[in-house]
Amino acid sequence: MNGVLLKRGWRDARGMLIACCALMTAFLWLRGWVSSVIEFGALVKILETFKVFSALLPVPIEQLASPLGRMAFSYEEGPVVVLTGLWAITRGTDVIAGQLGAGTMEMLLAQPLRRISVVASHTAITVAGAAAILLAAWCGTALGLASFDLPDEPSWTAFWPATLNMGALIVCVAGISTLASAVARTRTQAVALVIGFYVVQLALMVVGRLAPKVAWLEQLTILSAYEPTKLTLLTAAKGPEGWSLFVTYNAVLLGVGAACWAIAATLFCRRDVPAPL
Repeated sequence: MNGVLLKRGWRDARGMLIACCALMTAFLWLRGWVSSVIEFGALVKILETFKVFSALLPVPIEQLASPLGRMAFSYEEGPVVVLTGLWAITRGTDVIAGQLGAGTMEMLLAQPLRRISVVASHTAITVAGAAAILLAAWCGTALGLASFDLPDEPSWTAFWPATLNMGALIVCVAGISTLASAVARTRTQAVALVIGFYVVQLALMVVGRLAPKVAWLEQLTILSAYEPTKLTLLTAAKGPEGWSLFVTYNAVLLGVGAACWAIAATLFCRRDVPAPL
């Protein structure tokens, strides 16, 4: 029965996964071209003029303007965040609330299987998809570096900290989305809960960076553990000495995601399944 659930999950997810992987590879390949043609010296001067924007950057502007910093920062840009969030939130909110709303959960639970198997099989597909997206991102970065000439071109292998940090974020957001799916009555409510949570987290991070007196607010967000640019530059500069921060940040994200998945599974195993709307 678990094999049947996995096959069903793969059939439902493969279209979105293929699209996310293709778009991720294409964007990071295109980002290599952008990094090769834009004069970052002028951009540095502009950002230095507006100090408020510099405070929002993950690393000092001088480090960000380096070839390694330019490419690593692409992992924090809008298209990458949207694609990772799309996969994590879509998958997470579908596992319980989505199937309840579609009316398939009652039929599924009428079969001889444990409820935990429903969550576990769905989670397995989500994590496998996250791994595929990471591979697509790394390949896109490698293709961008191979296709376009950058001064002092970094090796494509230098971006593994950014790639793995992105994977930890996907796991974290997927876990939070699954918990929202276990709590909410409908998938719309689950998505609204996740988006509301993200907006609050983003606001805390921005205020914490812009106002030194309340810089501690940033430490209350999971976003403070998503620093692909910082981790890539630190690991490249210090080698194994910079791994402690890498381990800490990823442990936070993975821990939050795993805890949310565990709570969601517990709630689902104990709750009554309402009739579909």
